Amino acid sequence: MDEKTIENCLLIHQHSYKRRLHNLLKRQKNNQPATEGLEKLAQQVKSSSAVVESRKQALDIHFPEELPISAERQNIAALIEQHQVVVLCGETGSGKSTQLPKICLELERGIFGRIGHTQPRRLAARSLA
Repeated sequence: MDEKTIENCLLIHQHSYKRRLHNLLKRQKNNQPATEGLEKLAQQVKSSSAVVESRKQALDIHFPEELPISAERQNIAALIEQHQVVVLCGETGSGKSTQLPKICLELERGIFGRIGHTQPRRLAARSLA
């Protein structure tokens, strides 16, 4: 196992797995016991990687053409790629809440982590969940 393998894990796990791998390899180099720890880490890496793979396989994205946001999908995707934060405003019913997460998934955002989504009203947020 190496750091490249760990890069296929969920983002939430990558840092701690890399740190543990580094420490275990250091122990191994100093002739200290590390085999059990490496085996446990390998199982955890395999599990985290399996979640990433299942998310990739589950992608079946469809954009309804009747929604205004679908016409601007490429522009919105480019903005998401270029900026860490994007604020999108549009008319009610334009597809902001339902289509933005799909655009993010199409860009492979949300595969290694989660997509954050806010709503101004609690009721709207609960209906999306």
